Amino acid sequence: MSNLPFLSKILEKLVTKRLEIHLSSHRLYDNLQSAYRTGHSTETALLKVHHDIAEALDRKRMVALVLLDLSAALDVIDHKILQTRLEHKFRVTGSAVSWIQSFLSDIFQCVAI
Repeated sequence: MSNLPFLSKILEKLVTKRLEIHLSSHRLYDNLQSAYRTGHSTETALLKVHHDIAEALDRKRMVALVLLDLSAALDVIDHKILQTRLEHKFRVTGSAVSWIQSFLSDIFQCVAI
């Protein structure tokens, strides 16, 4: 659950939309990327996995499926590595990458029982 104020949530949505437009227009998404793309979903990702497994089994090959929960990935990723990837792989530079870096700099998590 996020405790960001209303205006911060709006700003976050705007930045996300601009980043999606940038990635799409420069064709920086991986071909098999399903998340965060228009026309792609969990269903398209599952169809691809199912197709690959069925194809391998048809060819009498061994299949192993490893599933990882990356829902909290932002909590554990090294922010310097993220910044480097944003700059070099996704061509996000200047004030945009500085803004993302400042957004991530004071993130913390707490659990209350």
